Amino acid sequence: MTSAIRHLADHAPAWFTVDNVTKAVLVGSARVSRTPWANDGLRLRIFGDPKPRASEDAPGSSLPARCPERHIQSDKTFCLGLRYMDVHSQRDAEQWWEQLRQFLVCQGVAERTGVWPPSHALDHGDAGKYHEKALALAAEGGLEEEYASARLNEPSWLTDHRIRLFDKTGGPINGRALCPRGCMRCARGREVRILRVDCPKRKILVDLAYTERRRRKALAAYWEHVFCEGTRCCRTMRSCPLGQHEDAVGASISTTA
Repeated sequence: MTSAIRHLADHAPAWFTVDNVTKAVLVGSARVSRTPWANDGLRLRIFGDPKPRASEDAPGSSLPARCPERHIQSDKTFCLGLRYMDVHSQRDAEQWWEQLRQFLVCQGVAERTGVWPPSHALDHGDAGKYHEKALALAAEGGLEEEYASARLNEPSWLTDHRIRLFDKTGGPINGRALCPRGCMRCARGREVRILRVDCPKRKILVDLAYTERRRRKALAAYWEHVFCEGTRCCRTMRSCPLGQHEDAVGASISTTA
């Protein structure tokens, strides 16, 4: 049976030069257009069967060896998505290479600007599955803009703890209260606000608010784990919770010294 690495080598795109390949490991250089490595190349190591993973051949050479905000994981591999792809065919290989290309384009943006393209990533750790679900719920309910604003911590009914939409298990409560979005209906010739129980989008609203609550808790737990494991900030990103944590700890030490 052909290995995943062999499929990737046989169907490598024009922007990737294969330098060495075995059944288990593929080493070569990526020259993706519109990235800082388009000319000189970014030397990568690809390994794993049937779910290939990628990293710099010598981690820390051109990219940070570890950077949560640039989606480089604690084992120094790239996070190419919420789930690792199985590669069993040419079509799988082409899809995998496209995932890697998009990742490297985003790395190029981060390298130049210090910002990861916000629409090209899910949250870290377990928060990613809640982020994915929230995006799907928002799209289903036509709430994409509202959710995007709430996720950026702008004031929102989605994150207001005073608006009790769900119980501990995520079930809807307070059905006789007004719809938190201010949904209206026509009654006796005038527009009046509807109750939550009468809102046709109630289930989506409740599910979205509950999922966002879980996303935030999972993301906070992820960063707490990163802080505790002693990861150092690479200082290549404009805004990074890890860097902010280090600065706060440093300021606290200076104050108490």
